[in-house]
Amino acid sequence: MTGPLARVLASARLALATAGATVLTIAGGTAVVSTPAQAAGPRPHFQLPFPCGETWRLATYYGHDDYDIDMTWTGGASNGRPILASYAGTVTFAGWTSGGGWYVTIDHGGGWRTSYAHMIESPMVRAGQWVSTGQQLGRVGSTGNSTGPHLHYEQTRDGVKTEAYFNGAPSGITSDGSPHTGPLYVSGPTTPARNLTSQNCGQVSSNRQAYESGSHSGWQMLGVNGVTGSAVASMVMGTNKLLYTVNDGRVYEASSDTGWRNLWTGISGVSNNALAVINVDGVKYIYTVAGGMVHEAASNNGWRNQNTGISGVSANALAAIDLDGVKIVYTVAGGMVHEAASNAGWRNQNTGIAGVSPNALAVINLGGVKHIYTVAGGMVHEAASNNGWRNLNSGISGVSPDALAAIGFDGVKIVYTVAGGMVHEAASSTGWRNLNSGVRGTAVSATSLGGVKILYTL
Repeated sequence: MTGPLARVLASARLALATAGATVLTIAGGTAVVSTPAQAAGPRPHFQLPFPCGETWRLATYYGHDDYDIDMTWTGGASNGRPILASYAGTVTFAGWTSGGGWYVTIDHGGGWRTSYAHMIESPMVRAGQWVSTGQQLGRVGSTGNSTGPHLHYEQTRDGVKTEAYFNGAPSGITSDGSPHTGPLYVSGPTTPARNLTSQNCGQVSSNRQAYESGSHSGWQMLGVNGVTGSAVASMVMGTNKLLYTVNDGRVYEASSDTGWRNLWTGISGVSNNALAVINVDGVKYIYTVAGGMVHEAASNNGWRNQNTGISGVSANALAAIDLDGVKIVYTVAGGMVHEAASNAGWRNQNTGIAGVSPNALAVINLGGVKHIYTVAGGMVHEAASNNGWRNLNSGISGVSPDALAAIGFDGVKIVYTVAGGMVHEAASSTGWRNLNSGVRGTAVSATSLGGVKILYTL
C-alpha cells in the first residue's frame, strides 16, 4: 500500500495502539477499532502466503509503513497468482475498501492477525469462515491504492504491526526508512528486498466455487448452485451433465437434471487434488487417490470404494478413459506417467514419459488412439499410443503445472490450461495456438454436449 493513505492514519493508529486497542491496518481510509486486545499468545508458525516451492520477492519502500511487505513473484507475472492463508484462523474481513482493494484479514487467535491486500477480484472466502493453513484466499492483483500487481501483506500482534515471520524465521523486512509513517517507527534505512521460498506445503483443501462455462455463450461463467471443491471432474451421460468435486476428502456428485443438487457419494478420505471419472456402458466410475493408492468406486455398487492395487502414485494427478469397454487409468509416479488397465489386473506400466509435473495430467481416446497430455517446464507435451509414447512439445507455453484438461471435439484434439489464473484453449487444428477463454480458475475439467464445449472450473 502506498504512503499517502498510511500517513493519513498514522497519528490515530499510534494513539489507539498505545492505548491497547486493536487497529485494522488496511481500511480504505478509516481506522477500524475493536475492543482492547488481550496479551498476545505464542507466535503462530506462519508460512509465506503462496504455494509450496514458489519463490517471491519481499520488499518495502520509503514511506510504506514499517513492517509492511509488498510481495512479487520471481517466476514471472504476479497477476492472478494464488494467495494462501499463512496460518489457520477465522476470516474477520473479506471484501472491498478503497485503500486495500479486495482484501482479507484472518484472526489466528492469541492476538495475532494477518492481512492480504490488492486482490484481483472478490476473495474466495467470507467473513466468519474458518480457513486452514495453505487454503486459497484469492489471487494477486492491483486493486485499491496500488501501482501494480503485488500482494501487500501484514502481520499484527495485539493490533500493532510487527515484523513478519515465515516458517519460524524473521522476514528481515522492518524499516521503511521514513520517520513520518506510523504508527510505529523503526529507525534505519529502507530495508533492502530479499527473496524467500514458500514452505506452505501442507496438504489442505482449498475449496473454491465451481463455475460452468459454455463455448456457445462466449464462455460466460455461471456459478454451479453453491458447489465448491478443490478438485473437479465432469462427464456427460445422454443429455445430462455430471459434475464431481472433492471437498475436504469427500467426493460429491451434482447433476444438471436435478438442478445441480450436490450429493455426497459416501466416498471419503481421499486426496483433495486428484479426481477422474468415466462412463462405461451406463455405469459411472470414480477414481481417487488415498494413501498413494488408486481407488475405484462404481455407481452400480453403491459407490463402494475399492483399492485397485495401483500404488506409489502422485496424490495430485489422475486421468482415466474408456477404450472399447476397458477402463484405463493414468497416474504420475516419480515424474513418470504410468498406465494401468482393468483387463490386465490394473498392472501399472511405465509409459516412458518422463520429467513431467506430478500435478497435471489429461488423456483422451480419439479414434482408438490414446493421447496423453502433460506439463514439463511450463510447456504442454503430447504423447500418443500409436507413436510409442514419444513425448512431443506442443509449443503451448507459460502454463500452470497444476491444471490440465483435454477433449476430442469433432475429431480435433483440444487442450485446456491455466495461465495467469485464466483458462486457455488450444486446438490441434490451429497449430496449438493458445487462446485466452476469459474463464477464471485454478482447476479445470472439460466435456462437450450437443456441439458445445463445456468447462468446469474452480
